[in-house]
Amino acid sequence: MLEKSNYKKNKEIDLGEKMLNGQGVGKLATCRYGFFPMSYNGCEIIAACNLRRLLGIPVPLSEVAKEIYPYGNSFSGLFGTWPSALRRYFRENNIAVKELTKYEEFKVEFSKGQYAVISFWNAHHIFKGLHTVCIENVPEGVKVYNRSNQTEIPVIYSKLDDYMDSGRFIRGYIAAE
Repeated sequence: MLEKSNYKKNKEIDLGEKMLNGQGVGKLATCRYGFFPMSYNGCEIIAACNLRRLLGIPVPLSEVAKEIYPYGNSFSGLFGTWPSALRRYFRENNIAVKELTKYEEFKVEFSKGQYAVISFWNAHHIFKGLHTVCIENVPEGVKVYNRSNQTEIPVIYSKLDDYMDSGRFIRGYIAAE
């Protein structure tokens, strides 16, 4: 029920067709997920939406949020979306991904791919929360979309290890080519 009222509000917010970055600023911050603004809890939804855009199968953010919320929300959005819920979203939308939960395996497989979504702890303990982003292999390294709440442009790291490590990694979904 909550997802329907949020959907009505969110579908009126024109986010354009560009990649979504900086969930805590601009129009993106005014979108809702559960009882909260997406600036607080929308990273999984934004990452899934960004992956769709990179794959050339975009849908509005409002549609992604409405679909994932019933089975993916964590305590009405208090803790965002369970990262494992993305598996169901990708499957039900015929988006072929390879899911990995070991960082070293993910690095090897991602080096062969182009796009992925990764979830990770913000620190080496769970009390700082988690974040989920969409990433892309580019000639300069790894481009990270929605890097942080206030970063409105993608950030490029020379290699994945400059952004991530095995102690923080939770899971990743590599888009199948």
